[in-house]
Amino acid sequence: MPESRDPPEPTPRAKHAPPEAGLDRWIDPFFSDSMLWPVLIVLVTAFAIFGAAVLLLAVRTRSFFAIAALLVLVVASAEALRSDLHRRRVGRAGGLILVLWTVSALLALAAARFGML
Repeated sequence: MPESRDPPEPTPRAKHAPPEAGLDRWIDPFFSDSMLWPVLIVLVTAFAIFGAAVLLLAVRTRSFFAIAALLVLVVASAEALRSDLHRRRVGRAGGLILVLWTVSALLALAAARFGML
């Protein structure tokens, strides 16, 4: 009696597809590994405070260096978002950039409202 050979079962796919390249590749471990979530929270907070300070300094003092720093941040953010939108989706990097700008703007408004700078 000939022995039937079943095709090998496919290996289970990964829960999340690996990030393609670019900034998503560097950011992905902070989202996928729960041990790095506190680090992610600290980094988001630090960058949001930095963004709020640059926004406030650029608007209030109209310093050349503050405006130049704001311009560099806007161009870098736009480039990262452009590469995400080129793939017709907003990835983790694009979402994180949008969250950082939103939190930075809210912190800058709060600081201006309460006279912190």
